Amino acid sequence: MNAPLIQPLDETLPGAVLAAPVTDGAGAVLLPAGLSLTAAHLESLQRRGIGMLAICPPEDPEALARQHEKIRARVMYLFRHTADEAGSQALLHAVLAFRQASGK
Repeated sequence: MNAPLIQPLDETLPGAVLAAPVTDGAGAVLLPAGLSLTAAHLESLQRRGIGMLAICPPEDPEALARQHEKIRARVMYLFRHTADEAGSQALLHAVLAFRQASGK
């Protein structure tokens, strides 16, 4: 994993993912690490006076494609005996979507 990007709040766009939790002056967590920011989150942080955020750098599209292919191959291997059965199709697609979304 690449080092997080530390950037000003006003340069952060919706969809950016927090690399570290956002805390207030007392140390209370306002937003957890791993959260995909929305416009409402950014507006709320601005109202609270948060100036800088630790953001996960964007992933390399080629590395992401390789990871998704590796995950797809693993899921297809797990379903190798039942992949063509109608009853297994929905489960196969659900497992594949979950694993690709979670990166596992």
